[in-house]
Amino acid sequence: MSNCVLKLEHLHKSFGGVEAVKDFSCTVDEGQIVAIIGPNGAGKTTIFNLISKIYQPDRGTLALGGVDITRKSQIETARMGVSRTFQNTRLFAGLNVLDNVKVALDFDGKYSLLEAMFLLPRRWKREKETTRRAMECLELLNLAQYAQTRPSNLPYGIQRRVEIARALVSNPKVLMLDEPAAGLNPEEVFQLVDFIREIHGKYPQLAILVIEHRMDLVMNLSDYIYVQDFGETIARGLPADIQNDPLVLKAYLGEEE
Repeated sequence: MSNCVLKLEHLHKSFGGVEAVKDFSCTVDEGQIVAIIGPNGAGKTTIFNLISKIYQPDRGTLALGGVDITRKSQIETARMGVSRTFQNTRLFAGLNVLDNVKVALDFDGKYSLLEAMFLLPRRWKREKETTRRAMECLELLNLAQYAQTRPSNLPYGIQRRVEIARALVSNPKVLMLDEPAAGLNPEEVFQLVDFIREIHGKYPQLAILVIEHRMDLVMNLSDYIYVQDFGETIARGLPADIQNDPLVLKAYLGEEE
């Protein structure tokens, strides 16, 4: 039986009196791919921002591996094993792919400011270890050939993969993908589905939480789906259940048609 990695209970979040998230509860197990779907304004990204601690919930609790993280900071939550991508790619144009991935390990530095300024041995040792980990991640994800390339010189689909690699390099317990197919053409979406499946195979204990509008990606990848509408959960279940739910068909899948 799989272990619960992420547990959200009765989350609420309001902005200016408007409830963006109303009583949202969810569990994600080791090795499970869970999707949250719904139109713009459904509260999906707010849920991601609550988990990654960009926002604090008005009410409700969050637990990671059985540990309460409700009031943890963004840095504490990241160190405990929560990593994410964003709807718009946020790669650094002035850095090559390898350095973009290495950035995700900066929070784990074990050297002082003085050691960093004067390039003392512990700083060099840490830099070597960071480079090794970043290259290992790129090799594992078949991206090593782009290590010295600037992101702007890569196709958009590859940029998306690099951003996912950056989120994976810290070996998180939970990987959150915020609309990973945004801006991709149908062929790139097909390739992205294969890429996420590869990740799932190479990181078998990793829990993956996805927000996505592309139903082909959601239905092909997800083990379980939550459907949001104006901050409320209107359905939850297996992909086959969601596909055949009349309310979901009317509100969302029909919209995709």
